[in-house]
Amino acid sequence: MDVADLKVGQRWTGNMHHEDGAQFEFSKAGPELRLFFSGLPDEAVREFDSAPCEIGLLHSEDVAVVPWKIGEHLMGDAQFHAFLYPPETRPSDPVLNVDQRMRLRIVLVDRASGVVRGMRSVLLSPSLSNQLAEAVSRQLGNHIGREAYDAQVAIYQNKYPDVRDAIRAAEIFETAEG
Repeated sequence: MDVADLKVGQRWTGNMHHEDGAQFEFSKAGPELRLFFSGLPDEAVREFDSAPCEIGLLHSEDVAVVPWKIGEHLMGDAQFHAFLYPPETRPSDPVLNVDQRMRLRIVLVDRASGVVRGMRSVLLSPSLSNQLAEAVSRQLGNHIGREAYDAQVAIYQNKYPDVRDAIRAAEIFETAEG
Protein backbone atom coordinates (compact mmCIF):
# COMPACT_ATOMS: atom_id res chain seq x y z
CA MET A 1 0.00 0.00 0.00
CA ASP A 2 1.45 3.38 -1.01
CA VAL A 3 0.87 5.81 1.85
CA ALA A 4 1.69 8.75 -0.41
CA ASP A 5 -1.71 8.28 -2.08
CA LEU A 6 -3.66 8.11 1.21
CA LYS A 7 -5.69 10.91 2.77
CA VAL A 8 -7.21 11.33 6.21
CA GLY A 9 -10.77 10.00 6.19
CA GLN A 10 -10.07 7.36 3.55
CA ARG A 11 -10.32 3.65 4.17
CA TRP A 12 -7.07 1.77 4.85
CA THR A 13 -6.73 -1.03 2.28
CA GLY A 14 -3.41 -2.52 3.35
CA ASN A 15 -2.69 -5.23 5.90
CA MET A 16 -4.01 -4.44 9.35
CA HIS A 17 -3.15 -5.82 12.77
CA HIS A 18 -5.74 -8.01 14.47
CA GLU A 19 -5.07 -6.13 17.69
CA ASP A 20 -3.96 -2.62 18.60
CA GLY A 21 -0.33 -2.01 17.76
CA ALA A 22 2.23 -0.72 15.30
CA GLN A 23 3.94 -1.89 12.14
CA PHE A 24 7.26 -0.52 10.90
CA GLU A 25 8.32 -1.01 7.31
CA PHE A 26 11.44 0.22 5.57
CA SER A 27 10.74 -0.23 1.87
CA LYS A 28 12.09 1.33 -1.32
CA ALA A 29 9.93 4.36 -0.48
CA GLY A 30 11.71 4.81 2.86
CA PRO A 31 10.68 4.27 6.49
CA GLU A 32 7.04 4.15 7.48
CA LEU A 33 5.32 3.65 10.84
CA ARG A 34 1.70 2.46 10.79
CA LEU A 35 -0.33 2.74 13.98
CA PHE A 36 -3.52 0.69 14.38
CA PHE A 37 -5.75 1.48 17.37
CA SER A 38 -9.44 1.00 18.12
CA GLY A 39 -11.60 3.53 19.89
CA LEU A 40 -9.13 6.41 19.81
CA PRO A 41 -10.45 9.46 21.62
CA ASP A 42 -10.47 12.65 19.53
CA GLU A 43 -7.90 14.10 21.95
CA ALA A 44 -5.42 11.35 21.00
CA VAL A 45 -5.99 12.05 17.30
CA ARG A 46 -5.41 15.80 17.83
CA GLU A 47 -2.27 14.97 19.80
CA PHE A 48 -1.09 12.69 16.97
CA ASP A 49 -1.22 15.65 14.60
CA SER A 50 0.66 18.13 16.76
CA ALA A 51 2.50 16.58 19.74
CA PRO A 52 6.22 15.89 19.72
CA CYS A 53 7.08 12.58 18.08
CA GLU A 54 9.86 10.56 19.67
CA ILE A 55 11.46 7.70 17.76
CA GLY A 56 14.26 5.32 18.59
CA LEU A 57 16.09 2.15 17.64
CA LEU A 58 16.91 -0.97 19.61
CA HIS A 59 18.46 -4.22 18.42
CA SER A 60 17.38 -7.63 19.65
CA GLU A 61 19.54 -10.24 17.94
CA ASP A 62 18.77 -9.88 14.19
CA VAL A 63 15.51 -8.00 14.76
CA ALA A 64 15.45 -4.22 14.84
CA VAL A 65 12.89 -2.52 17.06
CA VAL A 66 11.53 1.00 16.66
CA PRO A 67 10.16 2.28 19.99
CA TRP A 68 8.02 5.39 19.55
CA LYS A 69 5.99 7.89 21.54
CA ILE A 70 3.66 10.64 20.31
CA GLY A 71 2.41 12.95 23.05
CA GLU A 72 0.95 11.36 26.17
CA HIS A 73 -1.64 9.03 24.63
CA LEU A 74 0.26 7.06 21.99
CA MET A 75 3.28 4.88 22.70
CA GLY A 76 4.55 1.55 21.45
CA ASP A 77 7.14 -0.36 19.50
CA ALA A 78 7.38 -2.14 16.18
CA GLN A 79 9.80 -4.92 15.31
CA PHE A 80 11.08 -5.50 11.78
CA HIS A 81 13.56 -7.37 9.60
CA ALA A 82 13.92 -5.97 6.07
CA PHE A 83 14.94 -9.31 4.56
CA LEU A 84 11.41 -10.62 5.17
CA TYR A 85 9.92 -8.04 2.79
CA PRO A 86 9.18 -9.19 -0.76
CA PRO A 87 12.35 -8.66 -2.85
CA GLU A 88 10.68 -6.06 -5.06
CA THR A 89 9.89 -3.82 -2.06
CA ARG A 90 13.21 -4.06 -0.18
CA PRO A 91 15.12 -0.80 0.13
CA SER A 92 18.12 -0.17 -2.11
CA ASP A 93 21.27 1.93 -1.85
CA PRO A 94 19.72 5.32 -2.69
CA VAL A 95 17.24 4.96 0.18
CA LEU A 96 19.95 3.70 2.53
CA ASN A 97 22.28 6.64 1.90
CA VAL A 98 23.91 7.23 5.29
CA ASP A 99 24.63 10.86 4.45
CA GLN A 100 20.96 11.72 4.11
CA ARG A 101 18.39 12.51 6.81
CA MET A 102 15.38 10.28 6.50
CA ARG A 103 11.76 11.32 6.50
CA LEU A 104 9.51 8.93 8.45
CA ARG A 105 5.90 8.74 7.32
CA ILE A 106 3.42 7.92 10.09
CA VAL A 107 -0.17 6.81 9.54
CA LEU A 108 -2.80 6.48 12.28
CA VAL A 109 -5.63 4.06 11.46
CA ASP A 110 -8.76 3.35 13.48
CA ARG A 111 -8.59 -0.43 13.56
CA ALA A 112 -12.33 -0.85 14.20
CA SER A 113 -13.52 1.22 11.23
CA GLY A 114 -10.44 0.89 9.00
CA VAL A 115 -10.42 4.67 8.46
CA VAL A 116 -7.21 6.73 8.35
CA ARG A 117 -7.49 9.18 11.27
CA GLY A 118 -4.16 10.94 10.89
CA MET A 119 -1.03 11.25 8.80
CA ARG A 120 2.19 13.07 9.43
CA SER A 121 5.78 13.10 8.35
CA VAL A 122 8.77 13.73 10.60
CA LEU A 123 12.44 14.27 9.84
CA LEU A 124 14.85 11.98 11.66
CA SER A 125 18.21 13.18 12.94
CA PRO A 126 21.36 12.32 10.99
CA SER A 127 22.37 9.91 13.76
CA LEU A 128 19.06 7.99 13.82
CA SER A 129 18.91 8.02 10.01
CA ASN A 130 22.39 6.50 9.82
CA GLN A 131 21.64 3.88 12.47
CA LEU A 132 18.43 2.83 10.68
CA ALA A 133 20.27 2.59 7.35
CA GLU A 134 23.00 0.47 8.96
CA ALA A 135 20.44 -1.81 10.65
CA VAL A 136 18.57 -2.38 7.38
CA SER A 137 21.81 -2.97 5.45
CA ARG A 138 22.84 -5.59 8.03
CA GLN A 139 19.43 -7.24 7.80
CA LEU A 140 19.51 -7.39 4.01
CA GLY A 141 22.83 -9.26 4.25
CA ASN A 142 21.53 -11.60 6.93
CA HIS A 143 18.92 -13.97 5.58
CA ILE A 144 16.39 -14.93 8.21
CA GLY A 145 13.21 -16.97 7.98
CA ARG A 146 9.81 -16.23 9.51
CA GLU A 147 10.27 -18.88 12.22
CA ALA A 148 13.58 -17.42 13.40
CA TYR A 149 12.12 -13.91 13.25
CA ASP A 150 9.07 -14.88 15.33
CA ALA A 151 11.31 -16.59 17.89
CA GLN A 152 13.51 -13.49 18.18
CA VAL A 153 10.47 -11.22 18.51
CA ALA A 154 9.19 -13.45 21.33
CA ILE A 155 12.56 -13.16 23.11
CA TYR A 156 12.43 -9.36 22.73
CA GLN A 157 8.85 -9.18 24.02
CA ASN A 158 9.71 -11.32 27.05
CA LYS A 159 12.72 -9.14 27.81
CA TYR A 160 10.77 -5.88 27.40
CA PRO A 161 7.13 -6.56 28.34
CA ASP A 162 6.59 -2.83 28.95
CA VAL A 163 7.44 -0.47 26.09
CA ARG A 164 8.87 2.03 28.59
CA ASP A 165 11.62 -0.50 29.32
CA ALA A 166 12.37 -0.76 25.60
CA ILE A 167 12.52 3.03 25.34
CA ARG A 168 15.02 3.17 28.22
CA ALA A 169 17.12 0.40 26.61
CA ALA A 170 17.10 1.93 23.11
CA GLU A 171 20.49 2.77 21.63
CA ILE A 172 18.94 6.03 20.50
CA PHE A 173 15.58 7.65 21.33
CA GLU A 174 14.97 11.24 20.36
CA THR A 175 12.43 13.81 19.27
CA ALA A 176 12.02 13.99 15.50
CA GLU A 177 11.42 17.26 13.64
CA GLY A 178 7.94 18.01 12.39
